Amino acid sequence: MAKHDVIVVGLGAVGGAAALHLARSGARVLGIDRFSPPHKHGSSHGDTRITRAAIGEGVEYSALALRSHALWREFEALTGQTLFVRNGCLTISGADAVVMHDVDDFFANVETAAKRFGIPIRTFDDAAAIRARYPQFAVQSGDKAILDEEAGYLYVERCIAATLELAAQAGAQLLPDTQVMAIEPSASGVEVATGDNQRFAADRVLIAAGAWLPGFVAGELARHFTVTRQVLHWFEIKSNPERFRPENCPVFIWQLPRRGGVESSIYGFPLEGDPANGLKVTHEESGPATDPDNVDRGVDPENETERAFRTYIEPFFPDLGPRCVRTATCLYTRVDRSRFVIDKDPRSERVMFASACSGHGFKHSAALGEALAEELTTGEARHVDLSPFRLARLGEYLRA
Repeated sequence: MAKHDVIVVGLGAVGGAAALHLARSGARVLGIDRFSPPHKHGSSHGDTRITRAAIGEGVEYSALALRSHALWREFEALTGQTLFVRNGCLTISGADAVVMHDVDDFFANVETAAKRFGIPIRTFDDAAAIRARYPQFAVQSGDKAILDEEAGYLYVERCIAATLELAAQAGAQLLPDTQVMAIEPSASGVEVATGDNQRFAADRVLIAAGAWLPGFVAGELARHFTVTRQVLHWFEIKSNPERFRPENCPVFIWQLPRRGGVESSIYGFPLEGDPANGLKVTHEESGPATDPDNVDRGVDPENETERAFRTYIEPFFPDLGPRCVRTATCLYTRVDRSRFVIDKDPRSERVMFASACSGHGFKHSAALGEALAEELTTGEARHVDLSPFRLARLGEYLRA
């Protein structure tokens, strides 16, 4: 077997970026994916993903986001593709708001991160100020908002395709439609066995397999990860479509008030193209756990779509109607408090893993891939600090 420097298992957002930066460094890198990215089986599809700079999940994430923004712009210049639309992110919160991503001080963290990293923001101190600027949101008395002006949205499939194109150009060997069956470390290296009876050898392996990661890592580690099914909805725009154009409607995160059956925050995007395309607005499901190989990809019109409209859309978006134009499902791989976990597998120093992104990872993926490539080749990430995401720190965040 020809021996690679690094094998990357999983070529989605993080794995693809890691393969690119490894190849750029001169490493002999092989990337393997059981599907052909970008695809609709995991966590990175459905047209768009929010990207923010002032991060409510914790100020330690902002350096990742800002570095990723710089990398997306670089990738745009190299490929001629539009990957990142910067039109701001409006975070709305108020009295008795539901928690976002298990983080009690999410809204306060946004403002703290903005101050620490010099991120331009605009604040709205009451509901009247929000309504005057953004009449599409039926905010309630006591609501307040922060606009992160560095934020916007990413074209998710386009980003992955561009990253993999650049990785191949840099010399990465990419092997799609190939299922990894086993990762076998030894004192001298790691062997990776695939379902078509191939075996590959490397000095090190990076596992970036998303929802399939728990099946590859040590059992005591895998128990922390929960894979959940998420439903995306695009609802009809029945009036005032101009309110939802990108120049008038930032991406948004809304910590809704706890009443009327509300159990989750919602998030959404501006209108893409024709108003007949509908508006992508959805809430986050917290469970139950699912198996990525047997997840239900269908969406129940009554129990899921109609309930989502009555609970999360009708009371808060007067311009949106009950008809759902489109649905999709994706997967979250979550850890309590929505943490990332990036470290070496307890069984081997030669195997590194990157997960769980806990529903907010895509925006950080370009910088994560770069940092992982640097750690794998030089032992140290230059642009960002990954120490907050080590296994040793996980216990600080998990609920008792």
